[in-house]
Amino acid sequence: MNSLFNHGIKQTQLIGKDLSAFEKNVSTSPLSLQGSITTSLTAFRKTIKEYGDLVQQNAKEESGAKHESRLAKFKEDLQAFTSKFDTLKEQREAMLLESNKQELLGRRTHQATSSENPYSAADSQQQAQAQQQMSYQEGLYNERNALSRGSQQLDHILEMGQQAFDDIVDQNETLRKLQMKFEESLVTLGVSQGTIRSVERRARQDKWLFWGCVVIMLVIFWYITKIFR
Repeated sequence: MNSLFNHGIKQTQLIGKDLSAFEKNVSTSPLSLQGSITTSLTAFRKTIKEYGDLVQQNAKEESGAKHESRLAKFKEDLQAFTSKFDTLKEQREAMLLESNKQELLGRRTHQATSSENPYSAADSQQQAQAQQQMSYQEGLYNERNALSRGSQQLDHILEMGQQAFDDIVDQNETLRKLQMKFEESLVTLGVSQGTIRSVERRARQDKWLFWGCVVIMLVIFWYITKIFR
């Protein structure tokens, strides 16, 4: 549990560092930084869930209150990180929108004052290419977000598969123990049947011996009676 807590601490430090870098350069920060923050937040949520499960399992221990306070702190950090990240993204979108607006207004003013400039067409083409490049980057960012959500769902599916596999292993172990008990019972039953057969055979021998002795005794009594007569 302590190792998972330390892992969560490292994740909070990494997320805080990335958010600080994003905050310093909101409009010029690369989209890869936003993707990294999104991935880190997803991993941090998974860590909080695993840590919460362990806290529930060990709630009766003496250190349960300490771990519960740590879990609450993790949840507060996650909420703060998510809120700050959403705010920075909104600021970035507002800045980009304002920049595009100013660029369009400047382009129109430039075209109205210097329509005879032979370089105006080239400038317009460069601005169009820049805008297209920005749209392409935004598309890449959206695609990365979609891949991140897909990766999160895949992790959830893999976790469910791991739990199902662990259940199958436990059931297999239970069946194996049950099989061993059956084998022991069969061995015990086999020994008991052998003992019963030995007792029956000995009883049958004793029975024949008894009746043989009875016959011999009757013959002896007959001879004794005949002699005394």
